[in-house]
Amino acid sequence: MTQTRTLPSGLKCTVDDSANATRNPLAGVAVAVDGVFASGKGTLAITLARLYRLKFLDTGTLYRAVAYKVLKSGGNPHDKATAAQAARELNFDFKHKGNNVFGVWVDGEDVTEAIRLPNVAMNTPVVATQPDVREALLEFQQAYARTWQPLVGVILDGRDVGARIVPEAQIKLFLTGDVHVRARRRWLEYGARGVEKSLDDVVAELLARDGRDEVNTRQRPDAHVIATTQLDAAEVLKAAEDIILDKLGNIPRASVGA
Repeated sequence: MTQTRTLPSGLKCTVDDSANATRNPLAGVAVAVDGVFASGKGTLAITLARLYRLKFLDTGTLYRAVAYKVLKSGGNPHDKATAAQAARELNFDFKHKGNNVFGVWVDGEDVTEAIRLPNVAMNTPVVATQPDVREALLEFQQAYARTWQPLVGVILDGRDVGARIVPEAQIKLFLTGDVHVRARRRWLEYGARGVEKSLDDVVAELLARDGRDEVNTRQRPDAHVIATTQLDAAEVLKAAEDIILDKLGNIPRASVGA
């Protein structure tokens, strides 16, 4: 059974009245986190999901999941009919594994590591550019948000979440950052994973990625911009929580262990 809850700001949200306000303080709320590549969207979204017990979806990972599903079945990611069918039949979920780590499940299998393998990474852009795949995943993402928003609240990160997937989201964030600063962060991440790349190569990689992503990166006029160039992860989180406070009132973090 659902009911309408009026937040301190006056916004009205439909919520499941069985949701515990301490356990799920943002039940009924959708948060969209958009922005450029390597700007900290994923780190911010994951942290907010954990702190407020929101259901999380990294929209970009869906394309990796489709590529993985096609390859596992022995299919060809370049075959548009095969890729579209995989997208339409995708059984996908994110689950919190603890320590601010979210795992990825496809067809009931934990594929968190498998979708990061080179062959999957190489074929992800192949399926991501196919219109039928994008349309099928748009429907999946919208259904995902509709399902989880009234129950526990939902947070999605990507490039056009606030513009196309949940345009009605109460909180819309858009992260920006200088390409050289973003490249250095990504270069350090590569080093921590044992991947050897020069900083110049990573800068070139990000410039190319920005060019490819430009057509799908959309900033809504009502989105709150967070410039991350001179901010660390904790400062980005504080900026986001200040926006939530301003929009929704004094929403507490989820109770520990709830």
